[in-house]
Amino acid sequence: MELWDLYTKYREKTGKVHKRGEPIPEGFYHLVVHVWIRNKKGEYLLSQRAANRPTYPLLWECVGGSVLKGENSVEGAIREVKEEVGITLDPSKGTKLFTKIRGVIDGQSFEDIMDVWLFAYNGACQLEKATTDEVAACRWATADEIKRVYEEGKLVPTLDYFFCAMEETAPDHREILGKTVTGKADRPIGSLHPKHPDLHYPINYGYVQGIFAADGEEQDAYIFGTDQPLEQFKGKVIKVYHRFNDTEDKWIVSLDGTDIPDEKILGDIAFQEQFFYGKLYGSCGMV
Repeated sequence: MELWDLYTKYREKTGKVHKRGEPIPEGFYHLVVHVWIRNKKGEYLLSQRAANRPTYPLLWECVGGSVLKGENSVEGAIREVKEEVGITLDPSKGTKLFTKIRGVIDGQSFEDIMDVWLFAYNGACQLEKATTDEVAACRWATADEIKRVYEEGKLVPTLDYFFCAMEETAPDHREILGKTVTGKADRPIGSLHPKHPDLHYPINYGYVQGIFAADGEEQDAYIFGTDQPLEQFKGKVIKVYHRFNDTEDKWIVSLDGTDIPDEKILGDIAFQEQFFYGKLYGSCGMV
């Protein structure tokens, strides 16, 4: 029986324990990891799901799985790799690339907080040392080879972020961070998305006047610092949410200039950003 810790959308442990296979209660999330392993040749380790797996049998993927009760993210990542492909990773060789909070996407219920890791490793795949039978085979592949696997329909489809996130160069936001901006909140707290009426805004969302983004429209911003609907705002840009698979970043504006924990920001913007892949950049580093 596999047990998971349950979290709030702000990555806070609730003290509740969940049994795998049962529906996750509304408003709760469990922690999952995707672990990409790259060698000095720039190749990535792909593992093939066993034929008896209930979902995506025989498709290729990176190592991954649910973090168990009592584990943190990196501990879960290292355990999953050891269990599935027999490799013992060095925790110091890992980097968390980004975090994505997922609810229900395209009709599929995830209810998880997904951490995507990248580890450096230059040894051989040691599938004979695996302690589970979840993986049928493993091999090293270049990014171009992984793209061909995807185009052939042989890669787990939820790993499509590989092509926009894995080789991502960190953008330079130094001219933006700390900037005081003014704008309009055209989608205040409680309003509905104009194209998706089932999507409501739990925080104020609007645009910075006079600054245009890559899509040709005025720069979008999430506005923090009040629980009341706004019409206009003035505040400081404290962080930037950089979308990998979209042309426009989202500025994080604090009305009083106070810094806000990354977990708070990611939790509050997940209602919309769960449909994209991205990373939060700012004064506290990146998540």
